Amino acid sequence: MINILYEPFPDCITADGKEYRVLTDFREWLGFADMVTEKSLSEEERVNLCGMWIDPEPERITAGMIAGLLGFLRGDGLEPAPPEPDDDEETDEPELPKPPVLDFGIDAKFILGDFRRFYGIDLLSVKYMHWWEFLSLLRALPDESMTMRRVGYRSTDLNEIPDKRRRAQIAKIQRQIALPFELDDEMIGAMMWNT
Repeated sequence: MINILYEPFPDCITADGKEYRVLTDFREWLGFADMVTEKSLSEEERVNLCGMWIDPEPERITAGMIAGLLGFLRGDGLEPAPPEPDDDEETDEPELPKPPVLDFGIDAKFILGDFRRFYGIDLLSVKYMHWWEFLSLLRALPDESMTMRRVGYRSTDLNEIPDKRRRAQIAKIQRQIALPFELDDEMIGAMMWNT
């Protein structure tokens, strides 16, 4: 984990024992996020496209490079590493996938508006912003921002709301702002196994 108050944001990933410079502007990583989730691309096409975010573009992409790029996308160095699970905590049950709570395309207008309102930053005209700075600001948006309100509604567990009327209100909002989410065969198998 880096301390962004005094350490520079990274401009490379480490993969296969070697450092690779990566593009760092937030616009590039919004494009990377879109590419990763693009349904019309095959897995092979996605892998081949990953090289576009490494500078200079490598001749071949390795699993280590992909892991490094995905870690950069998530901003892994912005948070402490999660603790190793105790032997008592380990389980053979697969973790069920959760529907997404934020989509950079669908929520773009709210992100744009919230950056202007709360930070005075016009994302359309800012010359450069490091991806991890963008992520830090995005994650720090206050609860009353439109972006965080939508994230909050989408992530609310209806089973934890005892009041039926309030639960129905939130369920209606969740349906109105739901993001596309499809289960693949592997996810369905995991759900069946857990029942």
